[in-house]
Amino acid sequence: MYLKYLLIILFFSSLLFSKGEDVSVDTIDTIEKLLNKNEYKNSCELVDVFYKNNPYDFKANLYYGKCAYYRGDIDGAMAAYDRADIINEEDSSVHKHLGDLHAYIGNIEIANEEYDKADKFGNEVVERSTITGHKTNTFSLLARFSVGVDDNVKYNADISDMNEWFSITNYPTQPESDTFIKEYVRLTHTYDSNPFSSFYYKNQLHIYNKNYSKFDTEDFTQGEFYSGPGWASSDFDIWLPVSYTYMAISYEDYAEVFSFKPQVRKRFANKVLLKIEAEYQYQKYFNWDYGDKDIYFASLSLSRWFGKNYLRAAYHYTKVEKHSSDSPRIFIEKNINELEVNYTRRVTKSIEFGIGYLYATSLYKDAAKFLSEQRREDTLQKYSAYVSYNITNNIGVMMQYADYDNETNYIPSDYAKEVITAGLYLYY
Repeated sequence: MYLKYLLIILFFSSLLFSKGEDVSVDTIDTIEKLLNKNEYKNSCELVDVFYKNNPYDFKANLYYGKCAYYRGDIDGAMAAYDRADIINEEDSSVHKHLGDLHAYIGNIEIANEEYDKADKFGNEVVERSTITGHKTNTFSLLARFSVGVDDNVKYNADISDMNEWFSITNYPTQPESDTFIKEYVRLTHTYDSNPFSSFYYKNQLHIYNKNYSKFDTEDFTQGEFYSGPGWASSDFDIWLPVSYTYMAISYEDYAEVFSFKPQVRKRFANKVLLKIEAEYQYQKYFNWDYGDKDIYFASLSLSRWFGKNYLRAAYHYTKVEKHSSDSPRIFIEKNINELEVNYTRRVTKSIEFGIGYLYATSLYKDAAKFLSEQRREDTLQKYSAYVSYNITNNIGVMMQYADYDNETNYIPSDYAKEVITAGLYLYY
């Protein structure tokens, strides 16, 4: 900040003690007429002489900036316009030219600021430059296809078997392994009509499907659609989507979810990325009476790349309540606290590996057993690792390992399991 003011003082000091040559009005008129006709070759020869003899004249710098831009000297044009701005910061035309120049080199935010100044100091709204290559509608696609093995598929008796809760210990559910196939597709559409505006509108569709070889009753399908406005710049992004989710088990209606999920991302000067999310969900179940839920979710994460190394730490909080307070269902209402840490190493341009750790506690409102005073409490730990290889810029393969260990005083959900997955992914 002080350096900027020092440069301005030095500039004006040199201006006071320098002696420029008088230039005739006819010369300036000739230059302006030639520039207006885009006859840069002839006009710039006159401008060079004008600028050489009057380096501290406003119009000399303004014209010199135009000629430098015509010759492809972007740095020279920027310097000339900056000098003109120092001499007369309330001139609309110099801010218009600075806006055009910054738009040309891709500094959209600075270009927008200069255009705003041009509008402020001018008598009318200036025309803003068209950004080369800007697309109003953009689309992206991520698709994954994978196969895997789960060594403990049927571990959870929360829904199907309440014998344990009533202290009847002959419940039939036993751990069994099975192989599976998973498909996932994410399609994103972003509408951004004005490159000089931070506003955009984004739609996002997620489709997930998982099929087991033996336990087809565990097959799961989910479709999720997000839609909402957003505001973004080079260091922040706010998206305010609403969403609808449909779930099916064994391809039969299971549940639908309505939600609102605001998301904020902020990148600081030290390159740390802060992400904050909040969400409200209403889950309506088709095959349960009195099973509907209200879910409140909040998440905060910090992440940063250190060269080829990436670190991320996150905290998530979830509160689940019965939508109908008189519901007789148990094990719905709970509070979940999660801590998550991830590390990624980019070995080469094509090879990447990562490890992760998740620690989660779930405290239920209901007792672990009928007539017991001890509330059900689960503690889940998840260890994971993956390695990926990019075959091309758009296609790659990945292998992932995950180890789950859930300790709880509700015996049917006390489990450990390992899941191994390998697959192909496509990004376009």
